[in-house]
Amino acid sequence: MPHSVGDLAEVLDNLGVFSMHPEQVLALCPSGFRRVPITQGDEFYLSLQGFTANQPAYAHTHPDSEEWVVVLEGAGKALLADNPVPLEGSLVIGRATAHPHGFVSGDGPMTLLSIQLPRPSEPATTWDQPGETTDPIDCHSGGTCRRCYRCGGHSHNHRARVFVCENCTLEF
Repeated sequence: MPHSVGDLAEVLDNLGVFSMHPEQVLALCPSGFRRVPITQGDEFYLSLQGFTANQPAYAHTHPDSEEWVVVLEGAGKALLADNPVPLEGSLVIGRATAHPHGFVSGDGPMTLLSIQLPRPSEPATTWDQPGETTDPIDCHSGGTCRRCYRCGGHSHNHRARVFVCENCTLEF
């Protein structure tokens, strides 16, 4: 599968070596969590996920993909059905296919490495936790942004009053 623009794998193809701290890649924002793909194919999806303090990724289900998460920095909770699991630096947590899950950071930033096998099908994903959006704010990445009410992701102002989620691609 060819790389898409923004994949860190594309940077590796061009440079051969890549070194950067996750927070430099993620450009954290208080409006919503950020996800940056590292590399992806039909059978896998690797990404970094970054959260500011007390920031949610609303619970959802991938019926066709398991996920392994490594906590690179910070602390929070993995929302796994009715059993929240505390997250802390260097912890590895796995979840089976078709298992509802979400995350919420603690009192500070949290960075996760997510490994999904195989790559989840976007149309098959269900959004299980009702979420909420935030008022638009001036974004340090440019323009205005707000939280996606479906997944909790960072959403930028795309066309006047239409916001597009960087994570789940919802337009609202």
